[in-house]
Amino acid sequence: MSDDNKVTYGSDNPYYVETKQQLDSVGEGFCLAKWTQVTLQLQTGHNHSCHHPRTHKINLKEIERNPSALHNTQYKKMRRREMLNGKRPEECDYCWNVEDNSDRFSDRVFKSAESWSKPHFDEIKNSDWRANINPRYVEVAFSNACNFKCSYCGPPYSSTWMQEIKKHGAYPTSDKFNSMEGMEAEDKVPILHTEPNPYVKALNNWFILMFLIDGGSLFLQQVK
Repeated sequence: MSDDNKVTYGSDNPYYVETKQQLDSVGEGFCLAKWTQVTLQLQTGHNHSCHHPRTHKINLKEIERNPSALHNTQYKKMRRREMLNGKRPEECDYCWNVEDNSDRFSDRVFKSAESWSKPHFDEIKNSDWRANINPRYVEVAFSNACNFKCSYCGPPYSSTWMQEIKKHGAYPTSDKFNSMEGMEAEDKVPILHTEPNPYVKALNNWFILMFLIDGGSLFLQQVK
């Protein structure tokens, strides 16, 4: 590839410069991913709209009234309100650290510049923070049923790894890595794939444009 055709991700890329200027016209904490993207961990009932912030629990009462609360949780709506009011949500500090300490673009710019985000800029900018928005990019894990024990994963996402932890206990590290107590403290003990799952039921009642199936559960169970 010639130098003229190379895609650059630095502060001189005009597409990302334009995207950042658009975002900053609303506020320096505005990020379209809070509306357009979601990762759903249905086995634990957690979600987030970016891989940087920690996941948060989906309220069962919310999805009983409104299945789209799998994505449009009250917690997330409060973060959207902060963004629409020009504030920077504390949970997004990864991006603030990048923007405040370098001349590089943060992931809020890259995610907002995606084809599944940027076309919806005006709609989202003019929306009420209370509005329910259907995401354009969805990553979903239906259960933790998986026959792998990948080192970057964990028991909430792998039934095989969960069996090992139950049999041998947590890793012998100072923080008891992957302990059952840690999963309980974070409310991430997975619902067994053989048991009824209210989060999967809510997904069945919710309209989605596109999604990415995550994890090994697809190969080990039949999703109804």
